[in-house]
Amino acid sequence: MKRKNRTVPTALRRAAAAVGGLLCAGAVVALATTGTLTPGAAGQDAPAVDDARVVPVAAAETGLVCPAPARLEQPDAGDDAFSAAPVGTTTSLTTAVLDGAEGEEPLVTTLGGEQGADLTGPLDQGADAAVRTGAPPDARALRLTPGGATYAAGTVASVTTEGDLRGLVAGPCAEPAVEHWLVGGSTSVGSSGRLVLQNPGRTPATVTLQAWGASGPVVLGSQSLVVVPAGEQVVTMLEAVAPDQSRLTLHVTAEGGRVGAYVQHHRIDGLVPAGADLVVGGGAPGRTTAVSGVVSTGETVDDAHAPRLDVLAPGDRAGTARLAVLGPDGPVRLRGGEELPLEPGAVTTLSLGGLPEGTYTVVVDADVPVVAGAAVDRKGSAARDAVVTEDPYDRAWLTGQAVGPSGASADGAVAVPEHVSWGVTLAALPDDRDPDRIDDATGSTEVTLRGVGPDGAEAWTHQVDVPAGRTVEVGWAELHALGDAVAVVAEQPADTPGVVWSVRLAESDDTTLFSVLAPTPPLAADGDVRVRRVDAAG
Repeated sequence: MKRKNRTVPTALRRAAAAVGGLLCAGAVVALATTGTLTPGAAGQDAPAVDDARVVPVAAAETGLVCPAPARLEQPDAGDDAFSAAPVGTTTSLTTAVLDGAEGEEPLVTTLGGEQGADLTGPLDQGADAAVRTGAPPDARALRLTPGGATYAAGTVASVTTEGDLRGLVAGPCAEPAVEHWLVGGSTSVGSSGRLVLQNPGRTPATVTLQAWGASGPVVLGSQSLVVVPAGEQVVTMLEAVAPDQSRLTLHVTAEGGRVGAYVQHHRIDGLVPAGADLVVGGGAPGRTTAVSGVVSTGETVDDAHAPRLDVLAPGDRAGTARLAVLGPDGPVRLRGGEELPLEPGAVTTLSLGGLPEGTYTVVVDADVPVVAGAAVDRKGSAARDAVVTEDPYDRAWLTGQAVGPSGASADGAVAVPEHVSWGVTLAALPDDRDPDRIDDATGSTEVTLRGVGPDGAEAWTHQVDVPAGRTVEVGWAELHALGDAVAVVAEQPADTPGVVWSVRLAESDDTTLFSVLAPTPPLAADGDVRVRRVDAAG
């Protein structure tokens, strides 16, 4: 692929800087990185600058591990009229690797790395990206040449139109990691959660699970340790290890290797489908997190299907979260819900009912580290020949996106499945979110959206002005008019209000089947690190 000359500040800021553990004769080695990273070739001698040695650090070999197609664990009862799975599930995988280096060949393989089965081998090459779409029979991994791309994104989407699994179940291909925070799901009556742990590496990984519910930490006993063999995935039914939890947050930590982790959650209300989606990893505990893509249809506060926000302070200190709800016309009051008391180790839920109809971004600022997520329901219609005539619902689980001390950055990418309508939701976060001053937020951020077509060429670019303190939507009709795209990239200039965004997917033939995806951040880039020796006393 031919690389275009683009400046991607966030990708460079995320450059790997992993040098440490050097001890020598009573001296301590301190690391100091320059404000900008100077490209260097691994293996070359590095010059000394200001008594410091510039050491080239190559980005580690990386890849993304993709969710498996959605499925039901329980056996069918055999009665066609009340079957849990009266129709099949259609699944697609869409992957895109953007701004790749010349000669790079990203691969789609099985979880174990084998080639030769369906959806394996090099991605199709285009002028600006390598893309691949298809129907995966099981979990897949997207493997990348070190330092050979700026963005890599993948999305697995499963559509089921009837039965217990009714919904658009979608999730991103994500980098395996040693830690995941999953906010969402439940194991109360009518709910089921499949925790899926995936190990794309070559050595077994030992995973430790922690769980919190509405009443505090959940005791998992011997089920808190799970061994995931190399190249395999392990499924744990959460209702078996953490039963009767109306809300859940999971912390997954791995030793011996990096793993992927997600929860496939679905609910039924009696015999009526009540939604299915994936709960995927979000930001680690921090003082600020944002949830993009909360949709209100004007539900009341006490409506069981009103959007809801889940917040957990996993530490041992109580705290308070201050909420800012950014709507299309600016900040919206929550009628006394701007401050949320947090009990340590307990998942706190706040109904977001009472909001005017529209799409919102919720920003959580807390005085203790927190994780957060949200759930949004959408009402469907019962099938004409259905035995049960009550209307079903679908549910989307929204991921909390961490916002660091320097703010948020829009830079990221989302792969868009075929045969769905989709739109982009963006919000610029004002620096001052105090309820008494947030209405006076000024400034805006011009975000550049880039669409990548099925042939791997850049299909279009679109500029979106996002005023600070507001949520802006770019709808399906506007995006579709620009041209077909299998991936969208968002980038923002430096020194502008930070932007968080998401992509809302809807099944083309039934838009009540939906899901919301957060962007995949840029990949780490090669760079140089300045290493300087200082005295232990200094």
